[in-house]
Amino acid sequence: MRSPIVAGLISAIPLAMILMLYVLVRGKALVKFFQGQDESIAKIPQKTLFWIVLAGFLGASILFGALSGLVYGWLGMPNFQYLAFGATVLFSILAIVSRQPLTGDKLAWNLAVGLVLGILVPLLSGQSI
Repeated sequence: MRSPIVAGLISAIPLAMILMLYVLVRGKALVKFFQGQDESIAKIPQKTLFWIVLAGFLGASILFGALSGLVYGWLGMPNFQYLAFGATVLFSILAIVSRQPLTGDKLAWNLAVGLVLGILVPLLSGQSI
């Protein structure tokens, strides 16, 4: 049985690839959105801000992977999957109800994080799903 934290960090690799691919596809729209939020961000060149956003998603993937490994080690199966899939649904509903910008993007991010980590962390920890 592999350490849950290691399983979470390994699970962060495909999550990072998915999220970074998403940023590559939606990068211009995300950069324009962030530049419109603050004057100081608007001064950052678009290419630089794109790389900052890309790095942010990479860092978030690693952080979520490590945290999911810790939570899995604490909760175990099946409670971890209940929490992962329940949080995915809850946060997706909140993204819709809150009427904040980037609702579609937030739904995609929630699904990617919840499904990838909810499935891969237990699988890579040696636990059957």
